[in-house]
Amino acid sequence: MEYRIGIDIGTTSTKGVLYNGQLAVVKTATGSYPTLRAVEGMAEQDPEHIVGAVTSVIQQLLQNNEDIRKQVKSVSFSSAMHSTLLLSSEGKPLGPVYTWADNRSNDVLETTRHEGDLHWVYERTGTPIHSMSPFSKLLWLKKNYPELLVKAEHIVGIKEYVLYLFTGEWKIDYSIASATGLFNLQTLDWDRKILGFIGLDRQVFSDPVDTDYVYTQSIEDMYNKAGLSLDTVLVIGASDGCLANLGLNAVGINEVAMTIGTSGALRMVTDKIILDPKGRTFCYYLSKNRWVVGGGVNNGGNAFQWLADILSLNYEQLNKLAEGVDPGSDGLMFYPYLNGERAPLWDGSVKAQFIGIDATHSKGHFVRALMEGVLYNLTVVLEILEKSGGKCKNVKVTGGYLHSSLWKQMTADIFNKPIILSNQFESSCLGAVLVSELDIKGQMERMGTEEITIEPNAKVVQLYRKQYELYQKLSEPLKEMHRIKQEHLKNY
Repeated sequence: MEYRIGIDIGTTSTKGVLYNGQLAVVKTATGSYPTLRAVEGMAEQDPEHIVGAVTSVIQQLLQNNEDIRKQVKSVSFSSAMHSTLLLSSEGKPLGPVYTWADNRSNDVLETTRHEGDLHWVYERTGTPIHSMSPFSKLLWLKKNYPELLVKAEHIVGIKEYVLYLFTGEWKIDYSIASATGLFNLQTLDWDRKILGFIGLDRQVFSDPVDTDYVYTQSIEDMYNKAGLSLDTVLVIGASDGCLANLGLNAVGINEVAMTIGTSGALRMVTDKIILDPKGRTFCYYLSKNRWVVGGGVNNGGNAFQWLADILSLNYEQLNKLAEGVDPGSDGLMFYPYLNGERAPLWDGSVKAQFIGIDATHSKGHFVRALMEGVLYNLTVVLEILEKSGGKCKNVKVTGGYLHSSLWKQMTADIFNKPIILSNQFESSCLGAVLVSELDIKGQMERMGTEEITIEPNAKVVQLYRKQYELYQKLSEPLKEMHRIKQEHLKNY
């Protein structure tokens, strides 16, 4: 029997899944690593911690099973987008990995915006103008650490670095590249105009390849550390968000997938490049004639965790409190911008707000309002997607928030669409394994994928529609309030 491994290099951990020939899960493993947040906006990681986690995860999957080790056909890779790492000519790190969550480039980006419109960058790349992107991070590095950019012979993402250590090849898949803000969607190559704008040479970037690229070289020492046979091939794969659509079988045109983990995202697969006139959505490459259009939000499960920490309660206790409050939270509303926001605002400095607090509100009201606010924000993204890409019939969902029955039903009610829960574990790992499949839907059917549908509650839908309309109306004056506050703070 043949086996395959899917690896997902995530923001806080690397996850791995060992699949058999029918793509049933045989074994899973996880390796975590810390994020350094010593100053406001910082989100750095040690690249060697991540390399160690990847090798450890593969070791765990193959541990004490020599027969399986010899029968692993391939290892395919997924990773989080937007990471930036500078390397020497010898491939040695010159500093940390700057993750997507590092937003210290926000001020430099705003200054650059004031000097001239940057929408042209979005139009060429499909990557929104935001501090998450390598485009923004490189502008920040140029201003604050120019000596590092001069020394850098390679500018890569974390997956490129890991796979270079395994293969000796500098390659980047079109999917990860299309999320850098440096990659031209039409030519599928590094955009020389944008590189010139920053002041960088193309030669410091890896060679772009398709998402089913199979590496032709191998570094024996790294294979041995991970416990892999030299006969096992490595497949480059794609980005975690795009691959989650594959893993959830949301690959038909206008099929939507949603993830709420630490952060959140809504993604729709299309057969053409679709850009938003206001630059509010991303458009990333998935595979030939397949693009993923969507919006990622900074605030998902991390907002729930924030409230759990403040109230010193666990998730189960929070859910119980929220269940005791009526839909709509008796007028209490939450704008969930605790960590700035990507879609739909693309403003790293915006702040969260509770609106409408009165003396009758209890802990449960704040919990439920937070859960509703996260979903109102995602509803804005969903409506933008449907306006540009067409209506969707349902939304396929995944992520840690699925542990809450209340939040799942709330999703169907606020979206006013059926939501579909899949039994697939770690959808990005599965997507990495499936990326080279020509018949993904057929493969999923042969796997016997089980799906559960949750229908919206008609009695609650209308109430939430009115609340959502109010949420949108209040968002504009809140933006103005934020602008006034920012202007005021500039004087200090």
